[in-house]
Amino acid sequence: MNIELKEKFYSFQKNDGLYCKLKGIGFSDYLSLTCSTDAIKSLDLYCPVCKQEKTFVFQGNVTVELLGRNEYPNGPGKSYCGATRLLSYECPTCGKKLLYAFYHNGSEIVKIAQYPSFYDVSRDELKKYKKNDLIDEESFNQIYKADICASSGYFVAAYTYMRRVYETLMLSVFKQNETNIDVSEEEFKKLGGHDKIQKIRSYLAIDDGIYGPLYSLLSGGIHTYTEEECSDNYAFLKIVLLDVLAEQKAKKERESNREVVLKLYSKMKSEGK
Repeated sequence: MNIELKEKFYSFQKNDGLYCKLKGIGFSDYLSLTCSTDAIKSLDLYCPVCKQEKTFVFQGNVTVELLGRNEYPNGPGKSYCGATRLLSYECPTCGKKLLYAFYHNGSEIVKIAQYPSFYDVSRDELKKYKKNDLIDEESFNQIYKADICASSGYFVAAYTYMRRVYETLMLSVFKQNETNIDVSEEEFKKLGGHDKIQKIRSYLAIDDGIYGPLYSLLSGGIHTYTEEECSDNYAFLKIVLLDVLAEQKAKKERESNREVVLKLYSKMKSEGK
């Protein structure tokens, strides 16, 4: 089995939403990728029962014959019954089942089912951010909607929701520091994304050039990139966006804590202690 092909299938199986396609895969390679010998033997994923990352272990595969009887381009009347296959995995700690269903249509693999769904897993992961107050209610709902879109293969729509989260973050930073910025809120809202970043750069948690490129990639997903290109980068960009939100939250808390310490010190000093 070609290592590069197997790595592509691993990424496709783990990260892509329903109805996404892995193109240019012949039938023999499809059979190999989903057979008991060459199937991905383990997947590191969030377990919704254990509430943490676990290594799901491959349990076996099943061919669904009734869903796979299509004519295959080997000649008139020729058919095959290996088009749809189920791959099953299990969490070794709690026994939670993880199931995938793939369909081969002649030249590509389509992911037609996943349980728990990409959306269900992402929802549980997001709850960690909400529980720890690392993400506000509005942003939580927007990323929630992004995951719903991504789980059904609508990645351009998912990017739209993620960019809204980013714009909400920038407006929030502006409002927290409005008295020190030389534009009004209305003027700030009318600025382009990169101009907004320049206005609030001094108040951003990570000043290493990540804000501009992240905004460009999210905007590109809306205006320029294909569904497939958006699919390739969705999971990674969501992680970075969540990291930026967490860093900004931590910066605000650090500043608040330092302000309390300085006030306490000033008070103690004035009392001669």
